[in-house]
Formats: sequence, C-alpha cells, structure tokens
Amino acid sequence: MTENDIYDLIAAHVADITADVEHGPITRASMLSPLGMDSIGRAELIARMQEELSITVPAYEFHQANDLGELAAIFASKISEVQKSA
Repeated sequence: MTENDIYDLIAAHVADITADVEHGPITRASMLSPLGMDSIGRAELIARMQEELSITVPAYEFHQANDLGELAAIFASKISEVQKSA
C-alpha cells in the first residue's frame, strides 16, 4: 500500500467522522482541527486506520503530524517497519 493509498483512506475516514461538520475540501495539507476533528475524532481516526491497516502503533507517535499528508507518511513508515520485521 502506497502513501497515497493511505492518504485516501485517511481522507475517507475524516469525511465519514466529520460528516455532520461543514468544512472545506480535505487535502494533504489539511489539519485535523479545522476539519472538525476533536480529540475523540482523532482517536477514532487512528483506531480505524490501525484496524484497516492491521498495525498497532502507540497513539503518541501520531502527535508529530501537522497535517493529513504527514499523518499518511507516519502510517506508511510504520507499515514499512512492520513488513521489514516480518
């Protein structure tokens, strides 16, 4: 799975989680807060992504992401680490 595929999954989950919130377009440069993602929404997004990607990563590792593109890069990196260790 490529980083672009992961971004597409993230964007789809963000759109689903924030379906009742009006916001602009979801892009790689989008930050979660302006999209209506509070801490509960963020936790749900991380849980959904980990389940969909079949990986487990401590939530604190995602705090460094400033936007959706960086979040996708972190997930891609973690998938790569898991595949290398398998």
